[in-house]
Amino acid sequence: MKNEADALAFDAIARVRPQLIDLRSASEVIDFPERTVLHAGPPFENAAAVPAPVANSAAAALVFEGWAEARSEALAMLADGRIRLAPAQDHRCAVPLASVLSPSQQVQVVHDAAGTARPAHAPLNGGSGPALRLGLPGPEVVTHLHWLNGPFADAIRAACRRGIDLLPIADQALADGDDCHGRTQAATALLMQAFALPPGEGPSSEAHRFLSASPSFFLNLWMAAVKCMLGAAEGIAGSAFVTAMGGNGVQMGLQLAARPGRWYTAASSPPVGKLEDGAAESDRLPAIGDSALIEAFGLGAMAFAHAPVQMQALGAWLPEASEALARALLWDVHPAFAASHARCGLSARAVAGTRKAPVVALGVLDARGERGRIGGGIWQASVAHFEQALADVFTDLQP
Repeated sequence: MKNEADALAFDAIARVRPQLIDLRSASEVIDFPERTVLHAGPPFENAAAVPAPVANSAAAALVFEGWAEARSEALAMLADGRIRLAPAQDHRCAVPLASVLSPSQQVQVVHDAAGTARPAHAPLNGGSGPALRLGLPGPEVVTHLHWLNGPFADAIRAACRRGIDLLPIADQALADGDDCHGRTQAATALLMQAFALPPGEGPSSEAHRFLSASPSFFLNLWMAAVKCMLGAAEGIAGSAFVTAMGGNGVQMGLQLAARPGRWYTAASSPPVGKLEDGAAESDRLPAIGDSALIEAFGLGAMAFAHAPVQMQALGAWLPEASEALARALLWDVHPAFAASHARCGLSARAVAGTRKAPVVALGVLDARGERGRIGGGIWQASVAHFEQALADVFTDLQP
């Protein structure tokens, strides 16, 4: 028999209609603590625990903000505590891989058109070049940040403000071969159609070329949509639905609906999968990124049945068929997914009851912060991690 509190959580999530409504400076829509940048996953225990790719990205953000003149100064500010790091998901936003969010960056604002959930936010996806999410150390990362959050953002802002419904895009993309995490090619194409950027020369044409060469662009926006949807279940007493999940390159963290804001953490490990030529297994950074939210929602690796290209690339590293995991762990078909019939909703009770741990498809980063992305793979959570969170909620709820 399904748990009543989890049933309420699923219904709350299913009622949300995420819609892109704006593109604004992060400081306008997020309550940033002073001199703070936001990162993926749970909080770091101390500055010394921050892995090199995250430190690189944070340093680039500090130079972008004008808080530091050079990378060396920025790294020193991070090390001595003059700049704080805090989890993005605790501020209702999500960032991919080793990316960070600083106040002057532009964020996509996703609200609930049904009026039941609070808005959520995500930075613009940096595409296939020197993107912030890759944790690279070079000055070209800062240069790209200025273009992405300046001319490019200006070119698409009006389209964002027209309002774009995101569930129909995700549903059709799943039907067209995406998993809405590692593969978002169809979704990005549909988003470009919705943007309807005018042809011609100038910033609009440059933005169109960037989007055409950036098949992962939809990813960040969908992370914000998922954060908005999962947030609708927060505070439902007794629910073990996962409402936050992400890795910081050291630990993987999750939160349950009944205890919003409380991170349950476990040591992370690197994804297993395909590495680029010249990369060794010892080069892999442990799992990182807030995109694990998408897998907690139910897509990504547990939706590989919709994405044959992803299945071909990474299916060999799945512990069992993705369809079997989806049936065992995910609550039900989302009512808005009429074309794909994709399932969603992960409860810690399902993990504990089946003894099956969810899987997450992730990019693999160079742990030294020198090469950026060095491959892609599958990371599998531990059942014990979910049992720990479930036991804590259950104990707290006892009379």
